[in-house]
Amino acid sequence: MTLSLGVEDGVLQAYNQDFELQFAHKVAQMMRFSQADLDPCTFLYLLKDDYENLLYCYLFQAKKSGDKLQHEPDHSGFAALVRNNKVARLHLSYEPLTVFAPETSAFDAYSSDLYADLAYYHMSFEVRRLHQLRTANALITVNLDNPPLWITVVGDDVYVNNAKVLRHRSDYVAKTRDGDTGHQQVLHLIDQVLDPKIRSPEFAPSAYDFLTSSYKWDLDASKTVHKFYQRTQQNQLVSVYKAREPHTYFIPLDTGIDAQKYNAIDRSVALLHVVPNHVLFTRPADRNLVSITGDEATFTLSVQTDNEDKITVTVIVKEGAVEEHFHSEIVVANIPVTNGVVHLISQPLGVVAKTLKPFPYLPVLHKLTTDPDIDIFYKMGLVTGFNKLLDHDNASFTYFVPLDASWKRTKRLGLEPEENCYDILAKHLVVSHSPYTMQQLVTLSRLNNYTDIQLRSLEGTLRFTAFRIEGKYYLKWEKKYIEVVRPDYHCSNGMVHVINAPMVRFRKASEGRNGSEMVDSLYNYWKTVVELEF
Repeated sequence: MTLSLGVEDGVLQAYNQDFELQFAHKVAQMMRFSQADLDPCTFLYLLKDDYENLLYCYLFQAKKSGDKLQHEPDHSGFAALVRNNKVARLHLSYEPLTVFAPETSAFDAYSSDLYADLAYYHMSFEVRRLHQLRTANALITVNLDNPPLWITVVGDDVYVNNAKVLRHRSDYVAKTRDGDTGHQQVLHLIDQVLDPKIRSPEFAPSAYDFLTSSYKWDLDASKTVHKFYQRTQQNQLVSVYKAREPHTYFIPLDTGIDAQKYNAIDRSVALLHVVPNHVLFTRPADRNLVSITGDEATFTLSVQTDNEDKITVTVIVKEGAVEEHFHSEIVVANIPVTNGVVHLISQPLGVVAKTLKPFPYLPVLHKLTTDPDIDIFYKMGLVTGFNKLLDHDNASFTYFVPLDASWKRTKRLGLEPEENCYDILAKHLVVSHSPYTMQQLVTLSRLNNYTDIQLRSLEGTLRFTAFRIEGKYYLKWEKKYIEVVRPDYHCSNGMVHVINAPMVRFRKASEGRNGSEMVDSLYNYWKTVVELEF
C-alpha cells in the first residue's frame, strides 16, 4: 500500500493517493521509534492502544527513486526511457543523483525522436534539493560530453533549461539500494523533456563548435550559419564564442543574410547578437528585459511568445537620444552549449534593410548606400576611396551603376577586368553642367545620327550611343548592348542610371599572367570585387 506521511500538531497522518486520510496517530502514544541501521529509508514505531491494552508495530519503507519512477503514472514516460538504457538504470540503483523526470504529458508533447541516451541529459551526479537549485547556475550531467543543465530562477519558479520544475510535486528524497553505504538521490518533476539537440556530443560543445559545425546538431539541413561565422571571423570575434563565461548567442540563419546585410554586419552589429553573462532560455526570459551597456551603446533585449507560439527577440539600441528597435523571429530556440545557450534567428539584429524607394533631393551617394542591388559598386568605391568624390552637394553627376548580378555573371564566366577598380568607377561617372536623363542621351544620339556621343567622365572621354526600343533604354558601348534597367533616379547632386552590365573590357582570368606588377595589381583589384560579392 502506498501512503504519504506527514506530522502536524503532534499527530502523524497517513493519506492514500487520493489524499484520503487512512489513519492518524498521536506522537505522544508512540512507545518507540526506530530507523533501520542498514536502510535509512526504513523505520518503525510501536503504538500503544489504551483501550485494548495492546502494542501495535507499524513498519514503513520509503520508495527509492527507481521505485517511484516505475510505479507512479506521472513518471511512466521517463521510466520507459530509463528502461531502455542499462547504464542509466545502474546510476539509479547505485549513484548519488539529481533526476529531472518529465511528466508523462511532456513526452506526449515532445515532437522529436526519443533515444536511450536522452536519459543521461536528465540526470546529474550533483545532488540538489529544490532550495539548493535556486542558488545553482548549472548542473553537469552524468554524461560529461553533454552540455550542462542551466538553472534559471524567476520569482518562486525554478527552470532547468526551458523546463519548469513542478515545485509541489518535486523534491522527493530517497536513498539508493546500497544499505548503509547508499547515496542520496533527489527526484524533481518537470513539465518538458530536456533536449540537448545533439545525439552524439563531443567534449561538451561550445557556441564556437556550433558556429563551425552546426551540421552535427539535430537541425534541418537548410538551417546553416556559414555567413555569420565568416563575419565573426572577419571581425575577430571568435574568442567571444569560445569564452568560458556563459552567454546567450543569437545566430542568424544564412537564408536571412543577403549581400547588403552581410556587409552591414560589422563588429558592433555582431556583438549585438551576444548577451554577456546571461543564459536566456525563452520561457524564463519571456517578457523579462535584460539591459546591457556596451562601449558604444546601451541595448535592451526582450523575448516574447505570441498566441501562435511565434517567439520574437527584440533589441533596442540607444545611442544618446536616438533609439532604434530591431526584431527577429527565433526559428530554433534553446540549444544548450557548454558556455550558454544558442538561438537561431531569421535575420540579423541591428541591420536596417535596404529598400527600393524614389530618391528625389537625396545625394547620389545615398542612393548607392541604400539600394540592395548595386552594393558591389558601392563597396568598390568604399575600398578605393572613390566614394569621397560623390560627397559634393554642388556637383552635377550622371552615374551609370551596374547591377550586382552583372559582376556575378562575370565571375561565373571566369573573367577579370583589364582596368583597375578606381578607373572602372571613374569611367562610369560623368561630370557636366547638368545631369543627363536617358531621354536626353537618346536625343543627343539621334542628333548625332545614332553614332557615339562623347561625354566627359572622370576617367576620360566616354563614348556610347543611347537608344529607346519598345519603352526600354539601351546603351551601345563598343560592341555591347547594355540595358538600362532603372533609368533616371533624380538625386540632389545628379542622376543615377542602373545598368545590367558594366562598360568594362574583360579577359579570361588565366590570360596575361606574365608575372608583371601591373597584371598582379589588376588581378588583386578583381579579387576585391569577387570578395565583395562573396
